[in-house]
Amino acid sequence: MEETSEGLTFLPQEVIFEILLRLPVKSLLKFRCVSKSFLSLLSTPLFREAHINFNSKKPKMTDYKLAVVASVSGLGRICHVYNMGSENSSLTVARHSCPAKSLSLSARILGSCNGLICLTSDTFTLMLLNPCTGKFNIFPDSMLRNKGGGCYVRYGFGYDASVEDYKVVKIFSFPQIEGRHENVVNVYSLKANSWSTIQGFSSGSLNGKLGVFANGALHWEARQSHCSSGFWEIVTLDLAVMRYGKIALPSYEDDGGIYWTLGVSRGYLVACCNYEPNSADMWMMKEYGVEKSWTKLVTISSPVDRWDYISPLFVAEENCDEVLLQLGEVITLYNSRNASFKRLEGYPSGDFHQVQVAIYFETLASPHI
Repeated sequence: MEETSEGLTFLPQEVIFEILLRLPVKSLLKFRCVSKSFLSLLSTPLFREAHINFNSKKPKMTDYKLAVVASVSGLGRICHVYNMGSENSSLTVARHSCPAKSLSLSARILGSCNGLICLTSDTFTLMLLNPCTGKFNIFPDSMLRNKGGGCYVRYGFGYDASVEDYKVVKIFSFPQIEGRHENVVNVYSLKANSWSTIQGFSSGSLNGKLGVFANGALHWEARQSHCSSGFWEIVTLDLAVMRYGKIALPSYEDDGGIYWTLGVSRGYLVACCNYEPNSADMWMMKEYGVEKSWTKLVTISSPVDRWDYISPLFVAEENCDEVLLQLGEVITLYNSRNASFKRLEGYPSGDFHQVQVAIYFETLASPHI
């Protein structure tokens, strides 16, 4: 330790750095007011990246938050943030607060990564928002000249760790014959502050509207219907090398009435096979890219008044009996022990036109590079 002429003892800078890494974001935000040296340290990209890396390796349950934006008839957009937690070995989701006002400007949540949420707006712009610090960055969306005929638009948001850059991917998918699609792909780089067009690809129908980010890549569920039997698979895009790939889904019985949805939980890829009309199997890929590592977590018995396809949102532990799901416009906790559904509280009854969800953990990540 160092001692000043006044006799005061201070810890070395590297020790202070290690201590601060272990503190929650809310404490760090307060500590910025302690001194100019603290403000300078906590504002550096080096500390922000180190804090994200440290906390992402073994995040605690209480580090996760759930942001929900719901469009309700007659009420406009309603936004809430929920705390994730556990009580008596059960997953809990409790309302925390109203998020930053910027979130209410969202027309759609496109994804989350490192504590940042990517959003669309009503003015054909995109936004990166840190709901913990309230800081945001707005930039123009990508457009494509009309090639004739209709097209489907798919988005994805993730992080390229090789160059420390956040990227937004926008896919324009044009239907061709026999269920095939030609995909034109634009990529926004936050570091370059610009859009670029990369090599496109051919595929079946990209049913996943939003790419799921895991292990440095974006993932969309796709149905290949051009062959005689038709099958589902995962289409991937590695954000570091901009290379497309495919991942096989778990084995399933295809009687013509299934629909796959994807999610990510605690960094693991999660897939849900919806069987018509009343059940779904949820799987987790324990070792990324290894087909044999797909492990079934739970079989879900759908409610009689089923809202829509089941999409996985969060699994507390590998053998957890409770999982957080989205069924159409409803967010609910499913308990496999008694096949019960517990709807998320905090919203008035009404006609929900759209419900957007993002699960994130609090960080100091900046929406500016």
